[in-house]
Amino acid sequence: MKKTFLRFLLTALTSAGALTAASAQALPNGNFENWETRGATLAPVGWVTLDDAFGLPISSGTVTRSSDKNGGQYAALLENKPYILPGVTFPGVLAIGTNADPEADLPGGVPFTGRPANMQFHYKLTGTTAASEIAGVQVALTRWTGTETVIVAAGGAELAPAANYTLETVPLEYESSATPDSIRIIFASGTSDEPTVGTALLIDDVVMTGTALATVNAARNAAVSVSPNPSTGVFTLSTSRDASWTRSAYTVTDVAGRVVQRGAAAPVNASGQRTVDLRGQRAGMYTLRLDTPEGPVVHKLLLQ
Repeated sequence: MKKTFLRFLLTALTSAGALTAASAQALPNGNFENWETRGATLAPVGWVTLDDAFGLPISSGTVTRSSDKNGGQYAALLENKPYILPGVTFPGVLAIGTNADPEADLPGGVPFTGRPANMQFHYKLTGTTAASEIAGVQVALTRWTGTETVIVAAGGAELAPAANYTLETVPLEYESSATPDSIRIIFASGTSDEPTVGTALLIDDVVMTGTALATVNAARNAAVSVSPNPSTGVFTLSTSRDASWTRSAYTVTDVAGRVVQRGAAAPVNASGQRTVDLRGQRAGMYTLRLDTPEGPVVHKLLLQ
């Protein structure tokens, strides 16, 4: 199975600018009240699961309807469960949209043109500890340029164990002032290579809130390119400005906002290209901050 889909992780981000109050923006079936039979499985309308992605001959049972809800009648229950094959455990994975292609870097997705400040939802998480398993969520606003899908904003969080329904707020950080055309959300009850059997994640009442006014300086960000992105490990930085931009010191942070790599300023005689090597880090989305002479440049790095 493609690791990108199963471990499409999670960047804990800080909001990039000022916010104004706004009413919650509904998402299609964000309250998980509507379910339908797909094959032999009851699945939430407008959301895809591992069963959809891989066409399993027997339902994994990793995403089910639950009456243990925060509001309404139902919630979505994601569980890590052993499959019929010896030694195989599947996590519960749920992505908004109908695109269940497991090869996709950004699975799922539905039309969306707003610029919200946050995503909010209620959850319960039992049968795990932060040390033994990571459950969490990632959200990305994207735009199709005609040749590729680019990220306009993104955010994510690891979820702490919670015996009762807990409100989680995920701030979005904007890379661009462009209007997105899609939103992509993915929840996972487990992201390790060997998910912990028994981990259970209940999700309910997913909404987008607030309005983001500020953004990372788009022109400054555009002056530094990252390729390839996604990458299996090594990212190359190039700049259309003076080579001192890519020679600048940088930091890379992970899902929880922890610094996983620091790079000191390169020698003054270094070229305008520089590599960031994340081989050995877990697959997922990271945040690169490059402290250029004219201010910070921030890019998302998608590690496969």
